Amino acid sequence: MTLEYTGCVPCLQLKPVLEKATPAQLLNMEHHNPYLIEKTDDLWLLHCQKEFRNRKRKDFESWREMCRRCLDEREAQLRAITANIKQFKDKSKPIPTSKLAYTESVVEPPKTIAKTQTKNGILFDKKPAHTLASRIVALALSEGAKKVVTLKSKKAPLIAKTLSFLKKWNRR
Repeated sequence: MTLEYTGCVPCLQLKPVLEKATPAQLLNMEHHNPYLIEKTDDLWLLHCQKEFRNRKRKDFESWREMCRRCLDEREAQLRAITANIKQFKDKSKPIPTSKLAYTESVVEPPKTIAKTQTKNGILFDKKPAHTLASRIVALALSEGAKKVVTLKSKKAPLIAKTLSFLKKWNRR
């Protein structure tokens, strides 16, 4: 409900709308229309009986004040429970971190991959760097860590045969 300022509309005409309003909507209506505060006490009584049955009014407290107090207490209790759950969840679930294993050694590829690398002309320096810092410095200073030999790739025999056939066929 987005009804706010109603002007000087009599309370009897607004009664059906006010009866269907929630406590938050009723507070909003009373904020924009202060003349309604005196005439909505019975509506606050209904809200208090509906939501806060086992609560009692304090001395010289209107039903509106009691409902606001109980709503504020409920909100504070909800915030406390939420904070407690969040704190428990943060404690119980550690944040996963990634850690490096074997930071002081060089990773060597498997034998089959090493054979294909040597076959294709990709050679790696086999000397392991002793520390991580010295390894970084060595890689930065020397560009000869990886020696790449470019080989002219051979065509598959069937493709070579087909290409030679096409060359002969185009000459005719």
